[in-house]
Amino acid sequence: MAQRFVVHYSEVALKGNNRPEFVRALRKNINRSLSGLGHTITYTEGRFVVDAEGTADDVSGRLSSVFGVSWFAPVSDVPQDYAKILEAALGSASGAKGSTFKIAPRRTDKSFPLSSQELASKLGAEVAKSTGLSVDLSEPDLTIHVDVVKGRALIYTDRSKGPGGLPLGTAGRTVHLFSGGIDSPVAAWLMMKRGTRPVYLHFYLAPTPRSAIESKITKLVKVLARYGGRSTLVLVPFAEYQLATAGVPPELEPSLFRRFMRMTAEALAPRFGASAISTGDSLSQAASQTLWNMASFDEGSSLPVLRPLLTYDKEEIVALARRIGTYDLSLEEYKDCCAIITRHPRTRLKGAVVSEYAGKFGFADLVWKSVDGATLVAYDPKGDALKAAPLSDSIPKAAATPPPSA
Repeated sequence: MAQRFVVHYSEVALKGNNRPEFVRALRKNINRSLSGLGHTITYTEGRFVVDAEGTADDVSGRLSSVFGVSWFAPVSDVPQDYAKILEAALGSASGAKGSTFKIAPRRTDKSFPLSSQELASKLGAEVAKSTGLSVDLSEPDLTIHVDVVKGRALIYTDRSKGPGGLPLGTAGRTVHLFSGGIDSPVAAWLMMKRGTRPVYLHFYLAPTPRSAIESKITKLVKVLARYGGRSTLVLVPFAEYQLATAGVPPELEPSLFRRFMRMTAEALAPRFGASAISTGDSLSQAASQTLWNMASFDEGSSLPVLRPLLTYDKEEIVALARRIGTYDLSLEEYKDCCAIITRHPRTRLKGAVVSEYAGKFGFADLVWKSVDGATLVAYDPKGDALKAAPLSDSIPKAAATPPPSA
């Protein structure tokens, strides 16, 4: 059964001369989200009208995961004729829960003979007379929206909130450090909300990548793919690093490994066209995430390091994880690299100390040894297809840059 929805954006409207680019990207992403359903998308005066085959719940669920969508609603689409508009408004009011309502008109087509105020007054009087509902302009039980646009009128009541933000893909790519804990999936979601496409980078502890592929790591990627579509996960073995850094002072372990992760992300970025690195760091949530240790992480990087969770507290992060569907998966048992690294690092470690040890252990070469053994996992939610292959077979090494400096 065909469903018709009106879809609105908000932040995209602020983009001035760049707005058409963002609108095109949003339309493309809405189209992607409705893949598999017969559908059409038309654009009229700052809104999309979507017709899709399927249940209302299915279409709503898909639209609710498209970044850039502010809100959407099932809509009655009628000719620009007062009698037709009244009929649709009465239909929206029939069976209404509660006893009060208001008419909320928006007239963008000024050729329509009634002004917004006149339309609200006339419709309000007739709906009240026919239904027995009372008008309440402050806190109504029901709001009937009437958008008069060129050649048509759109009438709707139940607006559902979208994720907001900017259309995915309008802000480039980042290499996102992905641990599988509570924080990093939420950080990835927030980066997508700002228009970026994350390439997930995970360091695995087991002898082969199979355990990571069969763990919560790929499950989390699949959940995030509801919002981001086709996704890329790079699995890098921890073994080379572990062997090379044997004997490092325990209090340096977290910051040193974090530097290595950053350097690996930096080395991989050109292969994926990424312009930044992103992490799930939250300021002072852990001893390794103090300002001083973050500075030591960033020191020497040729790319910006983005931290969307920087000012979030744990309760806020958990609430967002529950909302986007990653929280329970993040709690699943999985032994990652952090499990064998001390949890008691220095809190005010100088970057020069980390750089000294990074040079001592030959991180510049160690990065490439580790990357040479990496696995690329591609996930396409269309068909739920997960494919894994050596990174070197998927993306030529020629696309890489010289080793990053420590």
